[in-house]
Amino acid sequence: MLMAIGPGIVVSGSVIGSGELINTPIQAATFGFLLLWAVILSCVIKVFLQIEIGRHALVHGRTTIEALNTCPGPRWRGTSWIGLLYMLGYAGSLATFIGILGAIAGLMHSLWPLAASSTSSESLWAIIVFAATLLILWRGFYGELEKLVTFLVFGFSISVVANLLLIQGSSLRITSEQLLSGVRFSLGEDNRQLAAFAVISLMGALGTTANELFMYPYWVLEKGYATHVGPRDAPGWLDRVRGWVRILQVDTVTCTFLATVLTASYFLLGASVLHGPGKEAPRGMAVVEQLSAMFTETYGRWSYGLFMFGAFCTLYSTLVVATAATGRMCADVVTSLKLADPQDVRVRNRLHRIFQSVFLVICLATVLGLRQPPDRLVMFGQYVNGVFNTPLLIFGICWMAFKTDRRIRMNTAMAVLLLASSLVIIACLAISLLSQSGSGH
Repeated sequence: MLMAIGPGIVVSGSVIGSGELINTPIQAATFGFLLLWAVILSCVIKVFLQIEIGRHALVHGRTTIEALNTCPGPRWRGTSWIGLLYMLGYAGSLATFIGILGAIAGLMHSLWPLAASSTSSESLWAIIVFAATLLILWRGFYGELEKLVTFLVFGFSISVVANLLLIQGSSLRITSEQLLSGVRFSLGEDNRQLAAFAVISLMGALGTTANELFMYPYWVLEKGYATHVGPRDAPGWLDRVRGWVRILQVDTVTCTFLATVLTASYFLLGASVLHGPGKEAPRGMAVVEQLSAMFTETYGRWSYGLFMFGAFCTLYSTLVVATAATGRMCADVVTSLKLADPQDVRVRNRLHRIFQSVFLVICLATVLGLRQPPDRLVMFGQYVNGVFNTPLLIFGICWMAFKTDRRIRMNTAMAVLLLASSLVIIACLAISLLSQSGSGH
């Protein structure tokens, strides 16, 4: 079963990215250990949503847009309002990926400046990263993508866990009192509105976010899970699909475990090293360079290389997976709108390349033109993802979960957990929005 997992690894490569490396340490630097509960909850609470959207894709062989088209409500050219609205929200969350490209460019400039001017050097690196990503994904093979992302996931996993263990041998080691102070489900007494914004941003940034939930069925289908199940009228179909659902559950739990451990590690490092009197949260194009202080202030310059290697793996894996997924999501919408033949594999692959290229061009043009600090772009995009995309997709997943083939549908316990987790997420978002406006408690 472990040898058969893969989609969850690809999702891990996407979810463990800017949220963990940029948003999480910045919030930790601002609030200390206060929001540790929000970090852990954001990672763990969505596992049931991921299982059910993956189960529906596996059992019915449907992409995300095709599955959402079964939801009630108006349609345009056969495409559900949920899918169309989600893509609108996805456009707003693109700010996150623009910020990621800018952060990678700033990181590479810190390591190898290509020009005397930092602006020119970062622009050159943004162009190089753009071209490399486009070239890597041009062939569009899932197997190659999975291998690349697995390497990147391994790289940043080793880096952050090693550094968390190292810091326990220093004066900045994390105590049990600090850990307990972060699991009290509190927004603190000061800056409650800012803390509420942070919770929404973290909900939209960490764990299997709405975008990664939306992407998951594409990786399940391209991995071949539905192909292994075979046609419904074939002998043994029910036994095979039950077996592959179990594999999918292992795949999802593995993804959630990785995301939780690594995200909590980034947060704890940030809270321990970056929070305190006289310290400011990292900002600007060199945000990754500034975050390296989590290690260099404790262990010296030798740890700088270890951090930057992990940082590159973390950010680049997200950019690669997001680019590949955007191509598939947009192609799915085009075929759903009957603007292209969904059965023509060559047309679909061509659409993947076109939309991947457009996505990267938009990111590059924005980085070169606006010169906005990556941290602001990342947190804005993740705020949109949390407050708009997440509730929308929760409704869609809950609907399709109860419409999955009754023989393979979730049992009563899973249904309760799915609905309870959905209500917790919505409640956290609602309370945070009220607190942000100053009218909540």
